[in-house]
Amino acid sequence: MLANVLAERHQVSFIILNGEKIHSKYLDMLSPVVQIVKFDGDKKERLKQYRQWVLEETPDLIFSYLTAANYYSVRAARGTATKVVTGLRNSRLPLSKHIADALLNRIGAVMSVCNCESGKRHFASKGFKGSKIVVIPNCFDPIDSYRDREPTDIVNVITVGRFVPQKDYHTAIRAVAEASRRCPQLRFTVIGYGELETQVRGWLREEGIEGITRILIDSDRVADELRMADIYMSTSLFEGISNSIMEGMNADMPIVATSVGDNDVLVKSGVNGYLTVIGDYAAIAGHLVELVVDVDKRREMGRRSKEILEANFTKELFAERYNNLITMILGR
Repeated sequence: MLANVLAERHQVSFIILNGEKIHSKYLDMLSPVVQIVKFDGDKKERLKQYRQWVLEETPDLIFSYLTAANYYSVRAARGTATKVVTGLRNSRLPLSKHIADALLNRIGAVMSVCNCESGKRHFASKGFKGSKIVVIPNCFDPIDSYRDREPTDIVNVITVGRFVPQKDYHTAIRAVAEASRRCPQLRFTVIGYGELETQVRGWLREEGIEGITRILIDSDRVADELRMADIYMSTSLFEGISNSIMEGMNADMPIVATSVGDNDVLVKSGVNGYLTVIGDYAAIAGHLVELVVDVDKRREMGRRSKEILEANFTKELFAERYNNLITMILGR
Protein backbone atom coordinates (compact mmCIF):
# COMPACT_ATOMS: atom_id res chain seq x y z
CA MET A 1 0.00 0.00 0.00
CA LEU A 2 2.76 2.46 0.91
CA ALA A 3 4.71 1.77 -2.27
CA ASN A 4 1.61 2.29 -4.38
CA VAL A 5 0.50 5.57 -2.81
CA LEU A 6 4.01 7.06 -2.85
CA ALA A 7 4.50 6.06 -6.49
CA GLU A 8 1.89 8.66 -7.45
CA ARG A 9 4.44 11.41 -6.59
CA HIS A 10 7.83 9.72 -6.27
CA GLN A 11 10.06 7.17 -7.96
CA VAL A 12 9.62 4.09 -5.77
CA SER A 13 11.51 0.81 -5.47
CA PHE A 14 10.10 -2.12 -3.53
CA ILE A 15 12.94 -3.99 -1.82
CA ILE A 16 12.48 -7.71 -1.10
CA LEU A 17 15.22 -8.76 1.30
CA ASN A 18 14.64 -12.47 0.76
CA GLY A 19 13.58 -12.98 -2.84
CA GLU A 20 13.16 -16.72 -2.33
CA LYS A 21 10.24 -16.29 0.08
CA ILE A 22 8.01 -13.63 -1.43
CA HIS A 23 4.55 -14.75 -2.53
CA SER A 24 3.45 -13.75 -6.01
CA LYS A 25 0.10 -12.45 -4.70
CA TYR A 26 1.93 -9.57 -3.00
CA LEU A 27 3.80 -8.67 -6.17
CA ASP A 28 0.50 -8.67 -8.05
CA MET A 29 -0.76 -5.97 -5.67
CA LEU A 30 2.01 -3.54 -6.64
CA SER A 31 1.51 -0.72 -9.11
CA PRO A 32 3.34 -1.43 -12.41
CA VAL A 33 5.37 1.78 -11.98
CA VAL A 34 6.99 0.45 -8.79
CA GLN A 35 10.41 -1.09 -9.42
CA ILE A 36 10.82 -4.50 -7.74
CA VAL A 37 14.29 -5.33 -6.39
CA LYS A 38 15.07 -8.77 -4.93
CA PHE A 39 18.08 -10.01 -2.99
CA ASP A 40 19.03 -13.68 -2.63
CA GLY A 41 21.55 -15.82 -0.80
CA ASP A 42 22.51 -16.02 2.86
CA LYS A 43 22.16 -13.06 5.24
CA LYS A 44 25.66 -11.76 4.61
CA GLU A 45 25.23 -11.95 0.84
CA ARG A 46 21.86 -10.20 0.93
CA LEU A 47 23.26 -7.37 3.03
CA LYS A 48 26.13 -7.03 0.55
CA GLN A 49 23.66 -6.82 -2.36
CA TYR A 50 21.54 -4.28 -0.49
CA ARG A 51 24.57 -2.14 0.28
CA GLN A 52 25.68 -2.24 -3.36
CA TRP A 53 22.18 -1.25 -4.51
CA VAL A 54 22.18 1.78 -2.18
CA LEU A 55 25.62 2.87 -3.43
CA GLU A 56 24.58 2.55 -7.07
CA GLU A 57 21.00 3.89 -6.90
CA THR A 58 21.57 6.52 -4.17
CA PRO A 59 17.97 6.62 -2.92
CA ASP A 60 17.03 9.70 -0.91
CA LEU A 61 14.97 7.80 1.63
CA ILE A 62 14.29 4.22 2.72
CA PHE A 63 11.18 3.17 4.66
CA SER A 64 11.69 -0.17 6.39
CA TYR A 65 9.43 -2.28 8.59
CA LEU A 66 10.05 -4.95 11.24
CA THR A 67 13.30 -5.38 13.13
CA ALA A 68 15.34 -7.38 10.61
CA ALA A 69 14.46 -5.04 7.74
CA ASN A 70 15.22 -2.04 9.95
CA TYR A 71 18.67 -3.47 10.73
CA TYR A 72 19.47 -4.31 7.11
CA SER A 73 18.39 -0.87 5.92
CA VAL A 74 20.43 1.06 8.49
CA ARG A 75 23.49 -1.08 7.73
CA ALA A 76 23.07 -0.74 3.96
CA ALA A 77 22.76 3.06 4.14
CA ARG A 78 25.54 3.66 6.66
CA GLY A 79 27.91 6.45 5.61
CA THR A 80 25.79 7.51 2.64
CA ALA A 81 23.41 10.41 2.09
CA THR A 82 20.45 8.01 2.15
CA LYS A 83 18.18 8.52 5.13
CA VAL A 84 16.37 5.60 6.77
CA VAL A 85 12.98 5.68 8.49
CA THR A 86 12.50 2.52 10.54
CA GLY A 87 9.10 1.01 11.32
CA LEU A 88 7.29 -0.16 14.45
CA ARG A 89 4.25 -2.27 13.60
CA ASN A 90 2.81 -3.00 17.04
CA SER A 91 2.47 -1.45 20.48
CA ARG A 92 4.89 -3.99 22.02
CA LEU A 93 7.97 -5.95 20.93
CA PRO A 94 9.81 -8.98 22.34
CA LEU A 95 12.74 -7.83 24.47
CA SER A 96 15.52 -8.62 21.96
CA LYS A 97 13.70 -6.84 19.13
CA HIS A 98 12.81 -3.93 21.42
CA ILE A 99 16.48 -3.39 22.28
CA ALA A 100 17.56 -3.67 18.64
CA ASP A 101 14.90 -1.28 17.37
CA ALA A 102 15.61 1.20 20.18
CA LEU A 103 19.28 1.31 19.19
CA LEU A 104 18.40 1.69 15.51
CA ASN A 105 15.95 4.47 16.37
CA ARG A 106 18.57 6.36 18.35
CA ILE A 107 21.71 5.95 16.25
CA GLY A 108 20.75 4.80 12.75
CA ALA A 109 17.37 6.13 11.72
CA VAL A 110 16.39 9.70 10.98
CA MET A 111 12.87 8.86 12.23
CA SER A 112 10.75 5.84 13.17
CA VAL A 113 7.14 5.42 12.05
CA CYS A 114 4.81 3.80 14.57
CA ASN A 115 1.33 2.80 13.45
CA CYS A 116 -0.35 3.59 16.79
CA GLU A 117 -0.33 6.24 19.51
CA SER A 118 -0.20 3.61 22.25
CA GLY A 119 2.96 2.19 20.71
CA LYS A 120 4.64 5.59 20.59
CA ARG A 121 3.85 6.19 24.27
CA HIS A 122 5.21 2.78 25.23
CA PHE A 123 8.39 2.93 23.16
CA ALA A 124 9.17 6.53 24.12
CA SER A 125 9.07 5.48 27.79
CA LYS A 126 11.26 2.41 27.18
CA GLY A 127 14.51 3.57 25.60
CA PHE A 128 13.41 5.02 22.25
CA LYS A 129 13.86 8.69 21.45
CA GLY A 130 10.30 9.99 21.50
CA SER A 131 11.09 13.02 19.33
CA LYS A 132 12.13 10.61 16.56
CA ILE A 133 8.87 8.67 16.54
CA VAL A 134 5.98 9.79 14.33
CA VAL A 135 2.59 8.09 14.32
CA ILE A 136 1.04 7.24 10.95
CA PRO A 137 -1.82 4.75 11.31
CA ASN A 138 -2.55 2.07 8.76
CA CYS A 139 -5.07 2.89 6.09
CA PHE A 140 -7.93 0.76 4.84
CA ASP A 141 -8.54 0.44 1.12
CA PRO A 142 -10.91 0.03 -0.51
CA ILE A 143 -13.57 1.24 1.91
CA ASP A 144 -16.90 -0.16 0.75
CA SER A 145 -20.09 1.86 0.55
CA TYR A 146 -22.31 1.50 3.61
CA ARG A 147 -24.80 -1.35 3.35
CA ASP A 148 -27.77 -1.98 5.65
CA ARG A 149 -28.18 -5.54 6.85
CA GLU A 150 -31.53 -7.23 6.62
CA PRO A 151 -32.60 -8.57 10.04
CA THR A 152 -32.64 -12.35 10.36
CA ASP A 153 -33.54 -14.85 13.05
CA ILE A 154 -29.83 -15.67 13.55
CA VAL A 155 -27.21 -13.18 14.83
CA ASN A 156 -23.62 -14.05 13.93
CA VAL A 157 -20.69 -12.90 16.09
CA ILE A 158 -17.36 -13.13 14.26
CA THR A 159 -13.71 -12.85 15.24
CA VAL A 160 -10.65 -13.03 13.00
CA GLY A 161 -7.11 -13.60 14.22
CA ARG A 162 -4.24 -16.01 14.62
CA PHE A 163 -4.54 -18.73 17.26
CA VAL A 164 -1.86 -17.24 19.52
CA PRO A 165 -1.88 -16.12 23.19
CA GLN A 166 -2.11 -12.43 22.20
CA LYS A 167 -5.66 -12.91 20.85
CA ASP A 168 -6.99 -14.45 24.12
CA TYR A 169 -9.47 -16.81 22.50
CA HIS A 170 -10.33 -18.30 25.89
CA THR A 171 -12.00 -15.04 26.91
CA ALA A 172 -13.76 -14.78 23.53
CA ILE A 173 -15.17 -18.30 23.83
CA ARG A 174 -16.30 -17.81 27.44
CA ALA A 175 -18.03 -14.55 26.45
CA VAL A 176 -19.89 -16.16 23.57
CA ALA A 177 -20.88 -19.13 25.75
CA GLU A 178 -22.28 -16.78 28.41
CA ALA A 179 -24.13 -14.64 25.86
CA SER A 180 -25.56 -17.67 24.06
CA ARG A 181 -27.24 -18.88 27.25
CA ARG A 182 -29.32 -15.69 27.17
CA CYS A 183 -29.61 -15.46 23.38
CA PRO A 184 -30.23 -18.80 21.66
CA GLN A 185 -30.22 -17.05 18.27
CA LEU A 186 -26.50 -16.28 18.63
CA ARG A 187 -23.98 -18.02 16.36
CA PHE A 188 -20.17 -17.77 16.40
CA THR A 189 -17.69 -17.71 13.49
CA VAL A 190 -13.95 -17.99 14.13
CA ILE A 191 -11.43 -17.38 11.34
CA GLY A 192 -7.78 -18.05 12.05
CA TYR A 193 -4.89 -20.44 12.21
CA GLY A 194 -1.92 -21.10 14.44
CA GLU A 195 -0.29 -22.94 17.29
CA LEU A 196 -3.29 -22.91 19.64
CA GLU A 197 -5.83 -24.44 17.27
CA THR A 198 -6.18 -27.63 19.34
CA GLN A 199 -6.61 -25.55 22.50
CA VAL A 200 -9.23 -23.34 20.87
CA ARG A 201 -11.24 -26.40 19.84
CA GLY A 202 -10.91 -27.77 23.36
CA TRP A 203 -12.25 -24.56 24.92
CA LEU A 204 -15.25 -24.68 22.57
CA ARG A 205 -16.00 -28.22 23.78
CA GLU A 206 -15.55 -27.27 27.43
CA GLU A 207 -17.97 -24.35 27.09
CA GLY A 208 -20.47 -26.45 25.14
CA ILE A 209 -20.71 -24.16 22.10
CA GLU A 210 -19.25 -26.40 19.39
CA GLY A 211 -22.72 -26.71 17.90
CA ILE A 212 -23.13 -22.98 17.32
CA THR A 213 -19.54 -22.34 16.19
CA ARG A 214 -17.86 -22.51 12.79
CA ILE A 215 -14.04 -22.56 12.65
CA LEU A 216 -12.54 -21.57 9.29
CA ILE A 217 -8.80 -22.23 9.05
CA ASP A 218 -6.79 -19.64 7.10
CA SER A 219 -9.83 -18.82 4.97
CA ASP A 220 -9.54 -16.87 1.73
CA ARG A 221 -13.15 -15.72 2.13
CA VAL A 222 -12.67 -13.37 5.09
CA ALA A 223 -14.35 -10.38 3.42
CA ASP A 224 -17.38 -12.47 2.43
CA GLU A 225 -17.70 -13.91 5.93
CA LEU A 226 -17.50 -10.45 7.47
CA ARG A 227 -20.27 -9.18 5.20
CA MET A 228 -22.51 -12.01 6.40
CA ALA A 229 -21.77 -11.45 10.11
CA ASP A 230 -23.49 -9.03 12.50
CA ILE A 231 -21.09 -8.22 15.37
CA TYR A 232 -17.29 -8.10 15.37
CA MET A 233 -15.48 -9.16 18.55
CA SER A 234 -11.81 -8.74 19.51
CA THR A 235 -10.42 -9.92 22.87
CA SER A 236 -6.71 -9.22 22.28
CA LEU A 237 -4.31 -8.69 25.18
CA PHE A 238 -2.39 -6.10 23.15
CA GLU A 239 -2.62 -4.55 19.70
CA GLY A 240 -1.25 -1.69 17.67
CA ILE A 241 -3.83 -0.35 15.27
CA SER A 242 -5.97 -3.40 14.54
CA ASN A 243 -6.43 -4.24 10.86
CA SER A 244 -8.96 -6.93 11.75
CA ILE A 245 -11.14 -4.44 13.64
CA MET A 246 -10.95 -2.10 10.65
CA GLU A 247 -12.13 -5.00 8.47
CA GLY A 248 -15.10 -5.40 10.80
CA MET A 249 -15.81 -1.67 10.59
CA ASN A 250 -15.63 -1.80 6.80
CA ALA A 251 -18.25 -4.56 6.93
CA ASP A 252 -20.58 -2.14 8.79
CA MET A 253 -20.55 -3.94 12.12
CA PRO A 254 -20.59 -2.76 15.72
CA ILE A 255 -17.36 -3.71 17.50
CA VAL A 256 -16.96 -5.26 20.95
CA ALA A 257 -13.27 -5.16 21.87
CA THR A 258 -10.78 -4.95 24.70
CA SER A 259 -9.37 -1.53 25.50
CA VAL A 260 -5.81 -2.16 24.30
CA GLY A 261 -3.47 -0.48 21.85
CA ASP A 262 -5.31 2.04 19.71
CA ASN A 263 -8.67 0.28 19.93
CA ASP A 264 -10.02 3.45 21.55
CA VAL A 265 -9.17 5.29 18.32
CA LEU A 266 -11.21 2.80 16.30
CA VAL A 267 -14.02 2.11 18.75
CA LYS A 268 -15.91 4.92 20.48
CA SER A 269 -17.66 3.16 23.33
CA GLY A 270 -21.40 3.62 23.06
CA VAL A 271 -21.06 5.05 19.54
CA ASN A 272 -19.90 2.27 17.24
CA GLY A 273 -19.39 -0.45 19.82
CA TYR A 274 -18.02 -1.11 23.29
CA LEU A 275 -14.62 -1.40 24.96
CA THR A 276 -13.92 -3.60 27.98
CA VAL A 277 -10.93 -4.42 30.14
CA ILE A 278 -8.77 -7.41 29.24
CA GLY A 279 -10.24 -10.78 30.20
CA ASP A 280 -13.64 -9.51 31.37
CA TYR A 281 -15.73 -12.12 29.57
CA ALA A 282 -18.85 -11.24 31.56
CA ALA A 283 -18.77 -7.61 30.41
CA ILE A 284 -18.10 -8.68 26.84
CA ALA A 285 -21.01 -11.12 27.03
CA GLY A 286 -23.28 -8.35 28.32
CA HIS A 287 -22.42 -6.13 25.37
CA LEU A 288 -22.95 -9.01 22.95
CA VAL A 289 -26.40 -9.66 24.42
CA GLU A 290 -27.30 -5.98 24.16
CA LEU A 291 -26.41 -5.98 20.47
CA VAL A 292 -27.94 -9.36 19.66
CA VAL A 293 -31.38 -8.33 20.94
CA ASP A 294 -31.39 -4.80 19.44
CA VAL A 295 -31.22 -4.80 15.66
CA ASP A 296 -31.61 -1.00 15.46
CA LYS A 297 -28.60 -0.48 17.72
CA ARG A 298 -26.54 -2.90 15.62
CA ARG A 299 -27.50 -1.02 12.47
CA GLU A 300 -26.75 2.43 13.92
CA MET A 301 -23.42 1.39 15.43
CA GLY A 302 -22.45 -0.32 12.18
CA ARG A 303 -23.14 2.89 10.29
CA ARG A 304 -20.98 4.80 12.79
CA SER A 305 -18.16 2.29 12.27
CA LYS A 306 -18.12 3.11 8.58
CA GLU A 307 -18.15 6.86 9.30
CA ILE A 308 -15.14 6.58 11.64
CA LEU A 309 -13.23 4.52 9.07
CA GLU A 310 -13.97 7.01 6.28
CA ALA A 311 -13.02 10.01 8.41
CA ASN A 312 -9.65 8.73 9.65
CA PHE A 313 -8.22 5.81 7.67
CA THR A 314 -8.56 6.45 3.95
CA LYS A 315 -5.79 5.83 1.43
CA GLU A 316 -5.74 9.57 0.71
CA LEU A 317 -5.03 10.47 4.35
CA PHE A 318 -2.38 7.75 4.51
CA ALA A 319 -0.62 9.19 1.46
CA GLU A 320 -0.86 12.75 2.78
CA ARG A 321 0.68 11.79 6.12
CA TYR A 322 3.62 10.01 4.50
CA ASN A 323 4.20 12.76 1.95
CA ASN A 324 4.22 15.34 4.76
CA LEU A 325 6.85 13.25 6.55
CA ILE A 326 8.96 13.05 3.37
CA THR A 327 8.76 16.82 2.98
CA MET A 328 9.81 17.32 6.59
CA ILE A 329 12.82 14.99 6.26
CA LEU A 330 14.02 15.95 2.79
CA GLY A 331 12.78 19.52 2.66
CA ARG A 332 10.86 18.95 -0.55
